[in-house]
Amino acid sequence: MDTTVRCACGVSIDIAGATPRKDGIKVWCRVCGTTTVHRKDQ
Repeated sequence: MDTTVRCACGVSIDIAGATPRKDGIKVWCRVCGTTTVHRKDQ
């Protein structure tokens, strides 16, 4: 699994310490405020 997520606004978010879940990891962007779900297969 990648340890960074790319937000729609272009910011890279580090998720190295997050626990993987079946339904994905919810990631909140501090810059634009969007919440995205990162899945293992993406």
